[in-house]
Amino acid sequence: MLPCSYQATAGEKVFQVTWLKRGDDGQTVELAALNSEHGEYIQEAYAGRVSWQSQESLKNGSIVLRNAVQADEGNYECHLITFPQGNFESHLTLKVLVPPLPTLNPGPPLEEGQGRTLAASCTAEGNPVPNVTWETEVTGKTDIRHSSHPRSASVTIEYYVVPGRNMHGKLLTCVVSHPGLQHQKRITHRLNVSYLSDASVLGHETEEDWVTGEEGVSLKCLGDGNPPPTYNWTRQNGALPSGVKTKGDTLLFQRPLSLEDAGVYICRVANSFATKEAEAEATINIRENKAKQVNVISISMIGAGAIAVLLLGLLVLVVILMTCYHRRKTKRITEKYEEELTLTRENSIRRLHSSHSDTRNQLEENLPLRSESRQGSFRGDSFCRESLRGDSLCRDSICRDSRHGSFRAESMRETSLCSIMGEEEGGRSYSTLSTVREIETQTELPPPPPTPIQENGMEKEKEKEEEEEAEQRDGENNIKQAMTHFVQENGTLRAKPTTNGIYINSRGHLV
Repeated sequence: MLPCSYQATAGEKVFQVTWLKRGDDGQTVELAALNSEHGEYIQEAYAGRVSWQSQESLKNGSIVLRNAVQADEGNYECHLITFPQGNFESHLTLKVLVPPLPTLNPGPPLEEGQGRTLAASCTAEGNPVPNVTWETEVTGKTDIRHSSHPRSASVTIEYYVVPGRNMHGKLLTCVVSHPGLQHQKRITHRLNVSYLSDASVLGHETEEDWVTGEEGVSLKCLGDGNPPPTYNWTRQNGALPSGVKTKGDTLLFQRPLSLEDAGVYICRVANSFATKEAEAEATINIRENKAKQVNVISISMIGAGAIAVLLLGLLVLVVILMTCYHRRKTKRITEKYEEELTLTRENSIRRLHSSHSDTRNQLEENLPLRSESRQGSFRGDSFCRESLRGDSLCRDSICRDSRHGSFRAESMRETSLCSIMGEEEGGRSYSTLSTVREIETQTELPPPPPTPIQENGMEKEKEKEEEEEAEQRDGENNIKQAMTHFVQENGTLRAKPTTNGIYINSRGHLV
């Protein structure tokens, strides 16, 4: 659109609008005219491409130029005829942008070993002049050439490299920037470099000889190139042995080796760029020498392995035996400990029951003494200090039982009969049996309740208790017989006068 408008005042009127184009030589050409009375006029060269933006009012005289071409670029004038103010005009310059259409042209074929060679060139033409650059990982040099045209300009950019196999397959990109383009345009070219690497043979070295009878032997020819090379196997001074086959880059021996396979084998690698060769000399030795060495080494390794296995087995056996021995020993100690613990518990239970039984019997026999002992109000400790002075054995046993508040049957059997010998003026000897017992209450104490251990052992000890009760009855009878030799006076027992003050109890103890 070419803009042109007029701000009319009150009472002012526009009669005609005319568009002109001024050429490079200074001459003007009328494009279109719009008159309020005669209508519009458009030059034939612009028919169909030029139209008025608005025909309702001549105050807006803008025109629209469609499908602009590079020839439409230039200076334009807008003329207005008004009343009563007269004529007015305005000027503008039209620039037409021509977006470039870049092209990339590869250079001559690249071969390894060449000097500086053109890799590719990129050309872009437009208005204004486009901007062209290279993007690549390949090291090279850039040359730029500019060309001017009547209404546009072109740029040609070239990239030169020294070809090498490391450049093969790398990318070379031409990047074009222009105001008429919304985004950059990019054209990519992949370099193609012809080369051929040195050939070599894999599968045999001069220091490692082959032996007769060896199977699965092969030789491989190593070689890389662009275009991909072909491989050819030959033997120096003769044809290939029978039973040998070529497969691509590999020479296969499809049978065991023999002495006739010795020789120099040649691998030839070739492509359109170059041809290269590699040689391998194969030496065949007799298998026996090497076999003996292998057998000796194998026997040594087997012997060492057998010794190691034997030692390991002995170590495992020793560990197992020691473990079993310690387990048996630990089991015996545990059983012995449990047996001793069981016997200890049984003895404790047996003594506890016998103690309670003897205590009840003794309390029944000494009831007369209890009533008299209440009148005297004496305690066992003072009685022991005053009455029992001659016999230390009697004092210890009776006093000890009196302090604990019980009179044990077992202690009664062993130390209940004590003799304190003394001489008076008449030369008479008296034997005194002293029993000290402090009675604080007349109520008999009940036996303690049996423990779970006692309940579990009751059944096992019924027979033993019967035997112990029989022994206790024998002891009580002995005590009753001994009491016939004593007289009770003032809460004490005194021996009856006798010519012999010695008494032997049922166990043979001298009292």
